[in-house]
Amino acid sequence: MRALRPIMAALVLLLSSQAAAATPAFLASQPEQVLAFDVTRNGGTIGYHTYAFRPRKGGFEVRVEADIRVSFLLIPFFVYEQQGVEVWENGRLKSLDYVTNDDGARHAVKAELAGGRLRVSVDGQPHTTHPEMIPGSLWYPPSPDHTMMLDPGDGNPTPLKVQRLGEETITVRGKPTPTTRWLWDDGLRRELWYDTRQTLVQVWIRGDDGSDIYYVLK
Repeated sequence: MRALRPIMAALVLLLSSQAAAATPAFLASQPEQVLAFDVTRNGGTIGYHTYAFRPRKGGFEVRVEADIRVSFLLIPFFVYEQQGVEVWENGRLKSLDYVTNDDGARHAVKAELAGGRLRVSVDGQPHTTHPEMIPGSLWYPPSPDHTMMLDPGDGNPTPLKVQRLGEETITVRGKPTPTTRWLWDDGLRRELWYDTRQTLVQVWIRGDDGSDIYYVLK
């Protein structure tokens, strides 16, 4: 379903041509935590997306899980499933390993930093080498300097435009929360809100069918 495939791509995309970046403030103050989002479409829940952060020697790892299903008369007509893990050391992506089912299109993507380059293998094929990039799992605070992204769902690098839209207070977990609002555009427009500790707290996507897709932080 074309209207929802771009939505699912937005769950997992965001890379930068920058080689290294500082650890976001929310991880520096609390290295082990979980960010859990309900994914909604026009106000109805269609799935979830979670990020589990755990410290490890020299850095941390992120375990990512998403499960999104859209049904009509109890019959699923779109299914998106993804499990992945990212390993970060000294502010740089060390490796990632993702398995994705994009409505029947299944891919396994592995990437590893070697010699200042990112070696990417898709579905067990021989690796291809790209400039070093950071993964764009949406949890990572953006920067206008981020100009490329690697899709963990299929292993494709993609040009990216990032724009800061300004400060905004929104309701998060029932409380007014000051945030910074960003536009990310890699062919799909989406807006993301981060709080003062650089925590992802909300995502909005307009589906091709005109539906409003939100991540709602639980």
